[in-house]
Amino acid sequence: MSLRALLLGLLVFGLAASPAHASDKVVSVATLEDYPPFCFAIEGSKKISKEVIPPGASSSRLQGYSWDILRESLHSQGYTIELNIVPWARALALTKAGKTDVLFPAGFNDERAKVFEYSKEPINLAQFMIYVKPESPVVWESLNSLNNLKVGAVRGWNYGEKWNNNKAIRKHEVNKISQLFKMLDAGRLDAVAGYEVNFDYALKLDGNKNTYRKLPPFDSSSEFVVSSKSLPNARKLLDVFDAGRREIVKNGMFDRMVRKWQ
Repeated sequence: MSLRALLLGLLVFGLAASPAHASDKVVSVATLEDYPPFCFAIEGSKKISKEVIPPGASSSRLQGYSWDILRESLHSQGYTIELNIVPWARALALTKAGKTDVLFPAGFNDERAKVFEYSKEPINLAQFMIYVKPESPVVWESLNSLNNLKVGAVRGWNYGEKWNNNKAIRKHEVNKISQLFKMLDAGRLDAVAGYEVNFDYALKLDGNKNTYRKLPPFDSSSEFVVSSKSLPNARKLLDVFDAGRREIVKNGMFDRMVRKWQ
């Protein structure tokens, strides 16, 4: 056999053996790992930023309700997931630039709608709350009750248009939920804006669930899978997720995952 023929044979074999070439059913996904109980790191797992997860497999690093929904929805349609676990601001930037196919879980707001296509099916619900210390003098009527106060929030998270439109609140953004409550305890913040399910879960893990007073919800938003409008196949990939989510509802897997995380 000639060298040319041998090399050609190896090339053909390599392409046939490579999952990336054997099927185009691969979707790159960006998300965060500090958003319990929706997406968060498995305790004691090795810190990694990228992982390939074929149908039937799970992540060695990531767990959570929303991750389960996303994974099983895409796997039900035969898609392999290339998972990118990065800080939320970077996940947004990567997906906006089309460097990852989809991002989750993302709430809707007018600014994001300019650059992202949204799935039709939601992946979870976020209810926006204000947390204060028990002795706080704040009397709640609306977000305006916080005017001129210093209120912490997680950088890059969506808090809805009511929050965005209030310019009188002195908003201070940080990267971690735990950092917000440390600042509140130290008197560096007057209040913390959070997502009820996620913040309550994080506080429970820290043993602080009953330490703070929660004010009534000021807004809420379903969260979705999103893709950049600049990506040619954005709508196709979101339709794949939507079809998969409907499939796992139909076959009962969705209900099993809901019960798992209750």
